[in-house]
Amino acid sequence: MDLGLKINNNSIPFEEITVVVQGPVQTFADRQQEDGITQRCLRSVRQMLPGAHIILSTWKDQDLAGLDYDQLVISEDPGPNTRYYKKNGTPQHYNNNRQIVSTLAGLKQVQTKYVVKLRSDNYLESNDFINIQQQYKSRCDAFKFLKERVVVPNIFTRKYAKGHRVAFHVSDFFYFGLTEDVLALWQFELIPEFTLTKPGMLNDGYPDYPVDCTQLLFLNALKQFDPTIHLNGLLDNNKHTIYQSELCMANNLVVASAEDIGLGLCKKFKEKVRVSKPKGKCAHYQYREWQELYKKYCDARFDVNYPLKEKLGLFFERCLYVFPVYFETKINLCRRTKFFLKNNKLN
Repeated sequence: MDLGLKINNNSIPFEEITVVVQGPVQTFADRQQEDGITQRCLRSVRQMLPGAHIILSTWKDQDLAGLDYDQLVISEDPGPNTRYYKKNGTPQHYNNNRQIVSTLAGLKQVQTKYVVKLRSDNYLESNDFINIQQQYKSRCDAFKFLKERVVVPNIFTRKYAKGHRVAFHVSDFFYFGLTEDVLALWQFELIPEFTLTKPGMLNDGYPDYPVDCTQLLFLNALKQFDPTIHLNGLLDNNKHTIYQSELCMANNLVVASAEDIGLGLCKKFKEKVRVSKPKGKCAHYQYREWQELYKKYCDARFDVNYPLKEKLGLFFERCLYVFPVYFETKINLCRRTKFFLKNNKLN
């Protein structure tokens, strides 16, 4: 990373931007944290956005020594939330409500026109997200929920999961846009606890897989604008649902790679997990694919510079890593259906 302060060649003054750094600043509860990553996160904001206001939104009893921020927001820990159960009856816990609480508490304190929502275990490598956010001006009337587009990274913004097309699968790592728009995308109720109400019904929508966490958060935001938007499960991907998803993404977001927007990821997401490897990356929306959605729904005159070699390379990677999983998933769905029917028959 360049250690010098970045000169602002963007149309938005850095002083009009607040960065909400949300989450734990060291290992917290059952979540491991890379040593020194929050210090690196805050330092990167000072370097890439000199003059921006930093709000650190975290939990009680965190060691804040040596952290460089302008404003501190402390929240009560809502604890983990249960979203589904495993076949052995064990509940599966997530930190969705923790993320909602720390993000929303920080966003509510923002006084500037623009805001960055940044995880405390990620960091900035550039401020290119500012120009990207300002670059795409054309909008269509349908599903125009935000005043301006919000920039999100493509990591976990999936086009495919388990070999199938998926809808509304938008990353929750990083947001940049108008404060009122980003706030609107997080101003919803906490995720209720999932409880077993029917034998074999291990998650909402079973035997389909549960809606992914990123889908759930984005859906809850969109339902504030259109309550009819809904998914029955992870693989709920009928033609109309995919159309809604594409239109929402084209008209309200900009989806670009972490490298394109200047987002640095902690070691866990750069080295260890599948999303850091080709087999994971190729399942995500690519920046050029989002541009194609922009052209399709918002600006037919937009020129997508998508080299054929790059497009074919992505297709072959998906043929190798993504599409073969399609049939495996179909088999697993049959097994899940049999499990559900067997448990209901026994009861």
